[in-house]
Parts: sequence; structure tokens; C-alpha cells
Amino acid sequence: MYRLAPVNEIAHGNDRAIYRHPDRPECCIKVPRFPERGSQQNEREKVYFENLKRRGVDDWRHVPEYFGAVATDCGEGLVFGLITDADGQISSTIRQYRQRGETAWFESQAFSNELQGLYRYLRDNWIVPSDINDRNIVCQRRVDGTRRLWLIDGVSNPDFMPLANVWPWFARQKIDRRMKRFFAKLAGYGLLPEPERNERVRSVH
Repeated sequence: MYRLAPVNEIAHGNDRAIYRHPDRPECCIKVPRFPERGSQQNEREKVYFENLKRRGVDDWRHVPEYFGAVATDCGEGLVFGLITDADGQISSTIRQYRQRGETAWFESQAFSNELQGLYRYLRDNWIVPSDINDRNIVCQRRVDGTRRLWLIDGVSNPDFMPLANVWPWFARQKIDRRMKRFFAKLAGYGLLPEPERNERVRSVH
């Protein structure tokens, strides 16, 4: 069983806390914030990512790889790759960049290309985001000076009848709807010109 020290906590939301893995610093562990009641989000993600593994997904360019479940003193935890910058620091979310006023890159063609690359990746692998926003997209600074966008949270399909888990057409319809909403949010933040919103959706089909 892993004991998770408060000093290793990276972030937390309403349902879960995220810790740096004590033995594998290149990974993180997502656990329930309130172990006595568990985490529905962890339960959904576990089922979803195990399904991705079963259907042979091995391309983890924009979603951190899943390494299975482990026992911790905070309940069952899910192990994922931890996205870090070239200097070893944990990569910042789009929201964190916005809060710091560091938005120049997000107004560039490079960001536009990365955003389109993330969208294509989700459609090609029919990986459905249950939620996509500026809090769960991180921007990784890489050794060669380029940056990569990663969807680090909100990957699952909570539908009662999850047709999108077994049929690509249904998955891609859901992905298109989620991305349209995300593009609208980016436009509201001033990070995506309004005319580009619909064009992005058309260009991946």
C-alpha cells in the first residue's frame, strides 16, 4: 500500500486529489478526496481506460498513459503518466497560463496547429472527453522548444448506454460536440478567433 504524503499533492478537485507517485516520479496517482465514500470519477475512468487498453490503444501523444490501479492510504488510486516540462516542472494548464497573463503562445499558429492535432487525435482513437476546459488541458514545454497540448482529466463516457465506447461513429459525434463547446469557451477567452470555430470542426472530417 502506498502512503501519500501531503507534500506530494499536485492538485485536487471536488472528487479527487492527485499526488506524485512516491516510487515513480514520472507518474501521478489519482485518489478519492474522501476515501470513505470513494470516487465515482475514478471508477468511471478505471472502466474507460481499461477498455481503451483492451481495444489496443497504444498512442498516448495527447492523453497520459494509464498504468492501472494501486492501493493507497486514501483508497484505490489510478496511476497515470505525469506531464512535465523540459525543466522537470509540472506542466501548467491553459487556465494557469491565462491567470499569469502568459497568453502570447495561445494566439499563435503553433497553438492553432496543436489544438487541431489534439482534436484529430481524439477522433482517430475515438477517445471521448466527458469534459474539456482550460483547467484540464495542459501545455507542455518540450526540449526542442515546441509545446504539446495534453488532456489530463475528464476522459470517460458516463452515459448509461455507452454506445460511444463500442462504435466509432457515436464516439466521434460526442467528441465533435465536446470540442465545439470547448472552442466556444476559447473564443470567449479571446484565445480563438470566432470565424475559426466552425472551420475547425469541418477540417477534421
